[in-house]
Amino acid sequence: MTNRGIRMLGPAVLLGRVVAWTACLLLTLLLASWLFLAKSALRDALVLGCALVLAALAASAWVLRRSSGNPDATSVRRALADRASTAGEREPGVLPARLGSAAALANGRLLSFYGGVMALVLPLALGVGAPTPTGRAAEIAAEGAVVRALPVESVRDVVKDPHRNGSTYHCTVTVTLPSPDGAGSGRRVDFRSEWPDPAEVGQKAYVAYAPGRPELGAVGGDDRAEVDRWLSGRALNDWWTWILGLGWLSLVGALFVAHLTNHRDQRFPRRLRGDERVLRATVAGYDGRGAGKVRLALDTPKGPVQLHVHADSARYFDTVGGARGHLVWAPDRNRHGGRQGPHRTGAVFVGDDGWFIPGGLAPEYEESARTKADQQASVDSTGESRLLDLDRGWILSVPNRLLNVLLLWALSLVTLAVPVTGPWRLAVGIAGAAVLLVCGAHLVVGREAEAERRPSDGRGAVRSTL
Repeated sequence: MTNRGIRMLGPAVLLGRVVAWTACLLLTLLLASWLFLAKSALRDALVLGCALVLAALAASAWVLRRSSGNPDATSVRRALADRASTAGEREPGVLPARLGSAAALANGRLLSFYGGVMALVLPLALGVGAPTPTGRAAEIAAEGAVVRALPVESVRDVVKDPHRNGSTYHCTVTVTLPSPDGAGSGRRVDFRSEWPDPAEVGQKAYVAYAPGRPELGAVGGDDRAEVDRWLSGRALNDWWTWILGLGWLSLVGALFVAHLTNHRDQRFPRRLRGDERVLRATVAGYDGRGAGKVRLALDTPKGPVQLHVHADSARYFDTVGGARGHLVWAPDRNRHGGRQGPHRTGAVFVGDDGWFIPGGLAPEYEESARTKADQQASVDSTGESRLLDLDRGWILSVPNRLLNVLLLWALSLVTLAVPVTGPWRLAVGIAGAAVLLVCGAHLVVGREAEAERRPSDGRGAVRSTL
């Protein structure tokens, strides 16, 4: 990593945190405005304003990455480890009394997932919607529309439109609009609309018209809510609103459950009281291949131990492999259930450099390590150890092509946020989502392939042993 890149690490960490939280908030506000607000200056300002700020955030990340000299990911992670070090603040071998929060590990994954899903959905939602009322409905709405249930007087030009879930029918119907003053026979008008079954004479239709200007004609159908949407200028019909709204609520619910689960799984000793079990240990490798690398292999004077960690153990090894420190846990405290396995005991590896890696010990490792643990360790009552979060500098470590794609995505979002209707909107929405999806899938596949090429034994990945 270049010296310039190291100097940019602090701003990159700060900007990365701001971008992650602000982007998720703006994506949520933009989608909610698009789904639920009627056509208004407020909705136009919220949608376009959120899109512009998202574009500014993407551009800021791109500029900072370029100005840092495009450092490689491994160098960024090692610089983060140096940044988290506090070894000079206490004597060697002395443990800190307090360990910082590990919430950043879970929050980072949840924000990435939420932001990624929302970034894929938003261009599509903007593409299928209409930012302004169009055609006759817009003219009628501008003149003060009213909606009445009127009887159908004639039906013609019925066209059946079959689809997977049945059929709909497009019909031209005739109704008589009431006269403005209540006198006279009113005005006969025709309009074409969609019906679940062919319209019939005498059937009620919900008709919107402008009493002061009946010459504008009318729009209508069998669904009052749909007619109201045409007049109000809501961007999406009820079908799309329900689909996207329920999908968003499901996503939020799933993330809430995941947050509670992660909070339970990260129960490690936060304040060291001096009665914890301690083993002198060295980061020796990791167990598993591909995406299943969740155990960090530690060598101790009394045998190997594996620590279940809450991030990619291969990245930990690449960054701080060979580092010495202490494995710390409290057998009678901080027990929690694994998602698919037996209960684990919260544990933490505290490096001699001052950072720590949270995790847990499976029962077989905890029982084996308990008999090997050292006596009470020396604890510095004023010391505090910092979390080793290797994703904190993500702006400097993500591939350049992803930042380039994010810029294109932000440009497409700004284009779609402009309140202009046109047939091009759907194409732009699909393209914005598709480019981001293809790039993301390519990165995931490439990362997994690289992980699979790692050695399966020896230094690096290790075989499971007790």
